Amino acid sequence: MFLSKFLNASDHPYLYGPGGRKLNNGRISGMTIKSLKHHTALQPLFIIMAGGIVFVVSYCYRLASKTTDINWSKSKDLGDHMGYYDNRQFKWFNPKGADYSKMSEARPQYRD
Repeated sequence: MFLSKFLNASDHPYLYGPGGRKLNNGRISGMTIKSLKHHTALQPLFIIMAGGIVFVVSYCYRLASKTTDINWSKSKDLGDHMGYYDNRQFKWFNPKGADYSKMSEARPQYRD
């Protein structure tokens, strides 16, 4: 009974009738090409927001594909997939100018 009342409430006149919410909630201004051309102040906003979205998506992809926090390989041993970073630079920037090609030789080998 409660479910049928809930489903029948969506057909109430205040949603679809004259002056109802459905008629008042039309298209948002600036969401179509025609209205975006009319509201020129919204154009830079859309460009900046699109650039921000592209940056966030690309950074999330980089985090998912390049960091050691996520293991995409199916190996059960954690040392196997961490070996991918032997003699490689993990950080984006290298302000010290460290030579990463010989770094893994200097660290202790605990697996032996």
